[in-house]
Amino acid sequence: MLEPPAHYEPVWSSLCLEDDLRWQLAQRIAASKSFAKSALLSKFLLYVCDRALSGRVDEISEHQIGVHVFVRKPGYNSAEDNIVRNYARQLRRRLEHYFEEEGRSESLRISIPVGKYVPVFSANHPAEPTPMQAHAVDEPRPLSVGDGSRPVALDAPRYRVRLYAVCVLFLLLVCGGFVWRTLRRAHSIQGDPYHQLWAQVFDKEHQTFLVPSDDGIVMFQNLTGHTVHLSEYINRDYLSTKSSFKIDARNMADLDAQRYTSVADLDAVLRYSRVDAVDPARFVVRYARELHMEDLKGSNAILMGSTFSNPWVELFQKSLNFEFNYEPRPNASVIINKHPNQGELPIYTNDAEQPSHRTYAVVALVPNLNNTGWVLIVEGMTMAGTQAATDVLFNRDEMLPVLEKAEAGGSTLQPFELLIETRSFGSNAPQASIIASRIYSKLPA
Repeated sequence: MLEPPAHYEPVWSSLCLEDDLRWQLAQRIAASKSFAKSALLSKFLLYVCDRALSGRVDEISEHQIGVHVFVRKPGYNSAEDNIVRNYARQLRRRLEHYFEEEGRSESLRISIPVGKYVPVFSANHPAEPTPMQAHAVDEPRPLSVGDGSRPVALDAPRYRVRLYAVCVLFLLLVCGGFVWRTLRRAHSIQGDPYHQLWAQVFDKEHQTFLVPSDDGIVMFQNLTGHTVHLSEYINRDYLSTKSSFKIDARNMADLDAQRYTSVADLDAVLRYSRVDAVDPARFVVRYARELHMEDLKGSNAILMGSTFSNPWVELFQKSLNFEFNYEPRPNASVIINKHPNQGELPIYTNDAEQPSHRTYAVVALVPNLNNTGWVLIVEGMTMAGTQAATDVLFNRDEMLPVLEKAEAGGSTLQPFELLIETRSFGSNAPQASIIASRIYSKLPA
């Protein structure tokens, strides 16, 4: 019997199941290549199988899984936190992939029905029909035509040949038309770097997480003057020092509990969801506080907002040329140009409250943490800046010249950064343009 994966830390006891073939299968799956990069999926599978095989099906609920697998607080609201549902979709796909590849020779099969979390164990290979069953299939009966008084039987073999010929011709015409349309569409997008951008971000091999900004953490920083870095954000350490902040307990609890984001980000979510390359089954909107480091290792992601409103951007910021620098108060931000080219400024300042109303944003495409997928960063100094970055990203004419330079051959784009300038009127950006760019064969360390 295979041992559970090294990253698996049991929170329940399954010693009585060691000789159960179904439990052994669950352990093999959890230790397989299909699950190797996802400790949470392995833990999810083993938890529901343990509870089902131990006769404790009443403990297999979204809330119990959230508490025992995803370490949510016992009183958390599963209606607001959809992490269990999102991972359940991934688990179903990974199980299908396992039994199509590594586990195709398994005698048993595990599946998780849609809308439920209780695993179902069944035979992996359905029984083949016996020769007697195959022979019992009805033969086509001869058709009869005539004047209604004396039916005339058609010659069955000749009729079947003609019928089959018509069917084959019809199928050839349908398939030919489909192939022609497919080839025509493929020809139109072949060598199109703008299409390739979306094909990389929404590729068919990875899930893509869209992570809007956390405006609650923005309000917290502005009210307290305390900058929250990623380590604090993940562990929620900034809440433990709340007594030193001039925020009453009720408002602090509200900031901690609510899920705030901006209208600009909500509009962007709709725009991303309509991209042709999007597979709805692999497209997940995840609130920043519910994201995990593991999500940025084995998946694609779109991170919206700067480090001030989406601390996860901090993981990639040091590798970028255009680095955001914030003071924890409204509109106090600059972009540092680490290596200015001719005609560029070393520092770009947010002048949203000045007569120029000028503000800036950055769009960057970088590898994920394991270099197995891609992360698209869309960050603005202000809400208008983030909107401007999104507008430029969806402006084919604006993006194409840069993307053509970023082509690496083999239908792949190299990592890149774009510095975007816009004018801000309130939270709106009336116009935006790319004023600087960087393209990398490899991101600087």
